[in-house]
Amino acid sequence: MKTKTHIKRIGILHQRSILWQAMLHSVLLSTLSIGVISGISYLFIVSLIKKNVVGADVYEMLQNAAYLGQTIVLFAVTFLALSIVLSFSFAKKLVNPFMDMQKKLERLGPGHWGYRRTVHTGDEIEQLDTVVANLTKRLRSVYKGLEDEIEARTSELEEEYEKDRTILKALNIGLLVVNKDGNVIQANPTAGGLLDIASEKLVGRYITKVIDIFKHEKPLPEEKHPILKCLKTKKEVNVNPEVHLSIRRADDTYLAVKITSTPLIKKGKLLGAVVLFQDVTIERQIDYMKTDFINLASHHLRTPLSSLHWYLELLSAEHQKNLTKDQKSFIVEMRLAAKKMSGVVEELMDASRLNESGVSPVMERVNMTTITKELIKDAAILFSKKNISIKVKMPSKTVYVNTDPLLASIIIQNLINNAAKYSKEEGGQVQVSISKTQKSISVSVKDSGIGIPFSEQGRIFEKLYRAENARHIETDGAGLGLYSCKMIAEKLGANISFKSIENKGTVFTVTFPLKK
Repeated sequence: MKTKTHIKRIGILHQRSILWQAMLHSVLLSTLSIGVISGISYLFIVSLIKKNVVGADVYEMLQNAAYLGQTIVLFAVTFLALSIVLSFSFAKKLVNPFMDMQKKLERLGPGHWGYRRTVHTGDEIEQLDTVVANLTKRLRSVYKGLEDEIEARTSELEEEYEKDRTILKALNIGLLVVNKDGNVIQANPTAGGLLDIASEKLVGRYITKVIDIFKHEKPLPEEKHPILKCLKTKKEVNVNPEVHLSIRRADDTYLAVKITSTPLIKKGKLLGAVVLFQDVTIERQIDYMKTDFINLASHHLRTPLSSLHWYLELLSAEHQKNLTKDQKSFIVEMRLAAKKMSGVVEELMDASRLNESGVSPVMERVNMTTITKELIKDAAILFSKKNISIKVKMPSKTVYVNTDPLLASIIIQNLINNAAKYSKEEGGQVQVSISKTQKSISVSVKDSGIGIPFSEQGRIFEKLYRAENARHIETDGAGLGLYSCKMIAEKLGANISFKSIENKGTVFTVTFPLKK
């Protein structure tokens, strides 16, 4: 890249020109000299007249005075002309080396760093010319090094660009980059393919026109749009696949997607966001199949289980004296098994109602401190059986939150029971704590149990899913507890999250917003 600095050329008669200033000073000096000489001559003539030195003849005296004045004027004009010529010649000789240096400096730039010394006056100007020549050599050396470094860095950047471009093309995930105003500034080919529009046509469009999101076939409100929410909060927004979001494509078909939006921030300033979205049509179909299975199993098992319970009650009645001791023992085991099956069916029924939006929360002012303490007391038997200690940490003042007391209790009860189930026996500890901020109330349940394997943490809230290490410890269970907690939390406007390290323990936290 060539750059050229233009030096403003100063004309000879410019008021700042050295030549002009030298001439001006010479003229002023000559004029002053002439004035002084003329004044002295005038005074001299006057003194002669007063003393009658030039004679009594007045006419002769005037002639002599006129001749003397003419001589003085001629001398003054000659002196002034000679002063101007000499001052111009001297000033030009003084300025010429500077003008020559200026011309050479104007030519300096990338590709032309040659500077030849041409001033040999033996004075300060020659020293300045030498300094400039040496400085030019150093500039040429520095610029050459910079050119080599820039060329190498440019080559590296081009290679990285080609690698990134190839990765983005090969990536089977749609990628969009939006600026802080929500307009698309970059899109990979996969994004265009998923949206059924050429990727270059996506650039410049507003994000809601590109990612038109629907939830259960209803348009998602703009304030809940994950990308706009990310730009507003400057925080990552990761939409769980269980939420069932879809994007309306250019051909008016709907694509089941999972969306993640991450803000681009530099020194605290929002630059935009990176949006990743993936086709989860197959996963969505599997989830629907799970839902169908839950509905089918819960409804078809409930009636025969009720009959089984009824007949077992008849067989175990006290008046059936003809049963042997072993037969009565078998009936007791059968009743316990039937009870467990009924519990699973109830879980399936609850999950089915949650999935079909058959549960509407009734919001009211709830004493969260009292509810949590009662749930801990109800789980005391389970803790004592496994010899697990429980620690409670709550604010000194009673904590209230606006929520549904029954649904909130189901979440907290599930978390406490899970902590008891999966904690290590003999010496394990569970801590239940409540914390409050200006915007929310959080209930946390921390255990020192088996933890959740890192590779399985992304699926822990999925329907019918249980971690492998959990299946070894607790064989019973349908994998619906945490799924139900997640669904209930969404209905309440709450958020449930967790942190876990395998073989060290897990802490689940449910956060209820405070609404004024």
